[in-house]
Amino acid sequence: MRFGFSIFCDDIRAEPGGKLSFIGCYNGVIFVPPRFPYMLNKFCIHMHIYSPATQPYSSIVARCYGPGQEEPLVEEPIDPPSEEEQAALTAHLEKHPEAPLYIKAGSSLIFSPLRIFAPGLLRVRASIDHAETEIPLGSLRIETQS
Repeated sequence: MRFGFSIFCDDIRAEPGGKLSFIGCYNGVIFVPPRFPYMLNKFCIHMHIYSPATQPYSSIVARCYGPGQEEPLVEEPIDPPSEEEQAALTAHLEKHPEAPLYIKAGSSLIFSPLRIFAPGLLRVRASIDHAETEIPLGSLRIETQS
């Protein structure tokens, strides 16, 4: 089974040693003033996508949908690990059953700015190997402040 998740935040910073810092993370909801459209100067989404090692990827396309919108705000291809890397992991699994069972791909979407046109769910989805069915990678509820 393929699955994933997203981290929604104000900024993502690359740190020494290959680390990432997520600044101003949202915990399921973002509160905005009750006027639309509303603009966030910067908004970031970091995605993790997992596939069983026995189901290698050939392509991944991430999409972000605004509240109530059927067309994506952005559609971004994500480079999966190379076929050679994925094959090596599968071969490693046969020799070492305790090895990781999933192939991981990840990427970030940076909006500068992000215009929000209505309250509701900001949804992140991925299409793997040109499949019509998208895998949910998370959502952030947008609510107005009282």
